[in-house]
Amino acid sequence: MELRRAWLPGAACLMAVLLAGLAGGCSSGPGPQATAGPYLTAWSRQDWAAMRQLTENAPADFTAVNAAAFRSLSVSRASITAGTMRQQGTAASEPISERLTLAGLGTVTVRSALHLVQVQGRWLVRWTPATIAPPLRAGDRLGLQTTWPARAAILGAGGAPLTTQGQVVTIGVAGMRVKDAATLRGALIAAGATASQADSAIAAAKAHPTYFEPVFTVSRARYQQLRPAIYPVPGTVFQAGTARSAITPGLAGGLVGAVGPVTAQELGQLGPPYDAASVVGHTGLEQAYERRLAGTPGATVAVLGPGGFRVATLATLPARPGTPVRTMIDPAVQRAAEAALSGEKKSAALVAVNAGTGAVLAAVSVNSGEFDQAIDGGFPPGSTFKVITSAALLGHGITPASPASCPPATTVDGEVFRNAEGEAPVSTVLQAFTESCNTAFIQLAAGHLARADLPAAAAMFGVGRSPHLGLAAFGGSVPQPSDEADLAATAIGQGRVLMSPLAMAMVAAAADTGTTRSPSLVTGAAGASGGTVIGTLPAATVSDLHQMMASVVARGTAAGQGLPGGTYAKTGTAEYGTGTPLKTDAWLMGFRGNIAFAALVVDSSGNGGPTCGPIVARFLGGLPG
Repeated sequence: MELRRAWLPGAACLMAVLLAGLAGGCSSGPGPQATAGPYLTAWSRQDWAAMRQLTENAPADFTAVNAAAFRSLSVSRASITAGTMRQQGTAASEPISERLTLAGLGTVTVRSALHLVQVQGRWLVRWTPATIAPPLRAGDRLGLQTTWPARAAILGAGGAPLTTQGQVVTIGVAGMRVKDAATLRGALIAAGATASQADSAIAAAKAHPTYFEPVFTVSRARYQQLRPAIYPVPGTVFQAGTARSAITPGLAGGLVGAVGPVTAQELGQLGPPYDAASVVGHTGLEQAYERRLAGTPGATVAVLGPGGFRVATLATLPARPGTPVRTMIDPAVQRAAEAALSGEKKSAALVAVNAGTGAVLAAVSVNSGEFDQAIDGGFPPGSTFKVITSAALLGHGITPASPASCPPATTVDGEVFRNAEGEAPVSTVLQAFTESCNTAFIQLAAGHLARADLPAAAAMFGVGRSPHLGLAAFGGSVPQPSDEADLAATAIGQGRVLMSPLAMAMVAAAADTGTTRSPSLVTGAAGASGGTVIGTLPAATVSDLHQMMASVVARGTAAGQGLPGGTYAKTGTAEYGTGTPLKTDAWLMGFRGNIAFAALVVDSSGNGGPTCGPIVARFLGGLPG
C-alpha cells in the first residue's frame, strides 16, 4: 500500500525558518519600528548612549555631533515623533518631526527622516548628519541666529519717556589683550571709570579672557576726547553703536539705570536666549526689568557651513516686543532734584515723594558709583529720627509745651552723650526739637519710654517694612534697644538705627498727611506694589509734629538756609566711625505742600542745616509752578 505525502499545517513556515537560519534571509524577527521607536524616545531624552547602541556603525563623533546640535540651539525639551514607516526588503524609512523647545524663545519644528537597515536580522538606524536635519553634512553645524526687538521704553508720570537713543561707545576690557593690569587700571580710572568698575572688569576679563567686559559707556563725542589717552592702552576694546540711555545723568546712575554689553557674569545669570553679543540692563530699572523691557528675540534655526555662513534655514520664530515699564517719576521734579545736587563733590542723595500717595517722584544719587544710595542705602539718620522719637513721646503724654532742659552732656550707663553745639537755652520740648538738643531727648526717652516704644513708633511710620518697588530698596531698621545706653542712642538716631533717604522721605510724608503709606514706583508689574495705606497717626500727634517742624525752619537748625515759606523740616547730623573727630552724615527731611523729601550728604564734615538746607532750598525753588 502506497503511503501518501501530506504537508502538515505550518510546515512551509517551519521550512522557511529553517532555511532562513541556514541562508540568512526571510527573518520573522521584530520589524524596523521596534528600533525606530526606542531610538526616537532616546533622542527626545538626549540619551546619546542609547541612540548609539541602535545605530549601524556609529561614527566616533556620533555623540558629540548630536549633543552639539541640541546645545547650539539651547534645546530645553524635545519631542521627536514619526510618520508612516515604509519598508523595502532590508531597508526602511519614516518621516520624523522634531519638536524642539528652545530655551527662552519658543518651540520650532524641524522635519527630517529616519533611515534603517536590517543587519544580520536586526534593524539599525543608518545615521548621517542629515538624520538631524536634511541639509546637514559633515563639517556643517546647526546655529541659532537671534535678532532682538527694539527695547521697550521706561516711562515717567503721564507717559513721559525717561530714556532716549543716542550714539555711544562702550569702553571695555579683553583679557587676552591685557599686558599690564596696573597700567590698564590707571588708564580706565583716568578716563572716568570708578576704581570698583575698573577692578571688576579686569578681574572678569582675567577669568574670561575671550569675553568683552564692559567698564562704562560714554557718548561718541566724549569718546573722541578720551581716545588719544585710552585707545593705545593694551587690553582696551571698544564697541560703538546706538544705545539707549536715561534722559538725565541722575536717572542713569540711579533709578532708571544703564544699558550696555552683557558681562560674563550677567550672561551666566540670564542664560538663553542671551548670548555674548547681547545688550542688557546693568543697573536700576533697566536691570530689574530686563526681560520685560528686552522682549524675546526673533530666532532662525539654520545650517551653518564650515565658514559660519548660513547654508539653509530650518525654522524661524518671530520676535516678541518688550513691554514698557511705567513709573511715577515726574521728569520736572527729577530735574529739580538733579539740579539741586549739581556740583556736589561728596556722595549725596535726594528723594522726593508725593506725600498723599506714596509715589516716588524723584530720586538722585551722586558720587556713589553704581550704588543707588537714595533708594537702597542704609545710614544713621541722626536727629531727623527725633520726628519718630517725638511721636513716641507725644503718645505717652508729652506735649510740645512739656518742660525740657538741654545740658551740654548726659551720661547713661557710663556712656557720655553730648550736643554738637554744647548747651542750649531750652525750657520746653518744642525748643529742644527746634534746637535739636540730643541730651534733652535722651532724658525724655529715659523718663517716659520703654525699650520697645521706639521700634513701635518707627513701625507707625512704615520703617522696617521692605519696599516693593520692583528693585532693591531699604525701608530702614530700628532694632529694639538692648540696654538704656542703646535706648539713648536710638532716641537720637544713632546706635544701630539705619535709614535710607527713601525711608526718611516716607517718614516725612506720614508726618505731613497723618497717613502712612508704602512707597510706589512702578505700575502694573509683578513684584512691584506700593501706595498701600499701612496705618494712620493720631491727629493730635500730626498737629504737634507740624508745629515742631515749622519751628525748625522758622527759628531753629534749618533757619536762614533759604527754605521757602510753607516748608516743614527736621535736620540731622549723624556721627559714625572711630576716629577723632568722628565722621558725620548731614540730613534734612521734611515736606512742603504735597511733596515730602529727604536729602543726605555722606561724610559731610558739617551739620544738617548748613549742609543740606541749601540743597533742599534749590530743589524746592526749582519745582514747577
